[in-house]
Amino acid sequence: MHAAPLKPMTLDPLPGRPLVSILVSSYNYAPYLKEAIESALGQTYDNLELIICDDGSTDGSAEIIEGYRLRDLRIKAIHQGNRGQAQALNAAFRASTGEIICLLDADDVFLPCKLQNVVDAFATVPSAGFALNRMLKVNKVRKHLGQIPSLYRLPSGWKGASWCLGPRTLGGLPPCSGLSIRRCVAEAIFPLPADLKAYADMAIQALAPLLTPIVAIQTPLGEYRVHGSNVAGVSRFTEDRLRNLVVYEKELWRVWRRHLESTSLELDSDLHFPSEKAPSLMAYAYARFRSDCGSKSVYWAVAPEYFRSLPRIYRWYWRASILLPDWLFRMSFNFVYGQTSAKMIVGRVLDICCNSLWLRKKAVKF
Repeated sequence: MHAAPLKPMTLDPLPGRPLVSILVSSYNYAPYLKEAIESALGQTYDNLELIICDDGSTDGSAEIIEGYRLRDLRIKAIHQGNRGQAQALNAAFRASTGEIICLLDADDVFLPCKLQNVVDAFATVPSAGFALNRMLKVNKVRKHLGQIPSLYRLPSGWKGASWCLGPRTLGGLPPCSGLSIRRCVAEAIFPLPADLKAYADMAIQALAPLLTPIVAIQTPLGEYRVHGSNVAGVSRFTEDRLRNLVVYEKELWRVWRRHLESTSLELDSDLHFPSEKAPSLMAYAYARFRSDCGSKSVYWAVAPEYFRSLPRIYRWYWRASILLPDWLFRMSFNFVYGQTSAKMIVGRVLDICCNSLWLRKKAVKF
């Protein structure tokens, strides 16, 4: 398939004090919801609205949301039956009016300067419609565990040239609460696929870099909480979870394919998109977790270009994984992609080392 170049969207200038819409999808995170809401309302940048969609919670979350809504006119509350994360975010987006959209998971926290930094970043790089920020990884009681990402810097600039590799998450992208997008970019992505009951932010992570340049804020502006009941940040993967990830990947691929086929951007008229998604590394991992004797054929069917697009440390891991017995592969996969205690310890050590190097460089400058 000949790869024609994509061009980024042309963005209109933002007003001087743009309205920021914070979208929250909430489902049974009552123990953490108050801190999430208060972190959004306590921003130093106050031209904001907070739209919370409760997705059929049964733990008292709806009552918490209503209590805050009655006290603060900036809050819009939506209550619906349990339809999944994508449907909750779609409902919140439909109710929003802001020129900038920030996503916040109901168990995470924004630092007070989050919105001001995002507004400033978009003002500094007016061609960018997708903003990323680093996050602090914390435990259930918000004790610091490290940073996200821990091994490299956030990606920045125009990444649309890699569209032909298929939908993928760029190395170093933060989770949902580290993503912010201009409204015109969001309108090209929403509604998110209804079948993404979880990991709905994958659609934004995959499509936004094909539409607009990225502006990266290397300062942590939020807290990603690991508490044992996370939908995405799990310590141990199972066959069922990996099967769901493979299903979500296929749905994301269909969205990517439809987007490129219907885009107004000028692509080569001779392009023909395959009707089926090629095997992925998650499909290979699913096969390994099932001890499927055909797992090696899945591995060798993954496109070489995809391996080359991975950050170096992940490339090394996947190249070595083919040599591991199934039991050791499962352990290593949980360490690399899960939120295990061992990984958190390693993350803290790396964080300390990175901070020490930064202080040493600063001291040398003086």
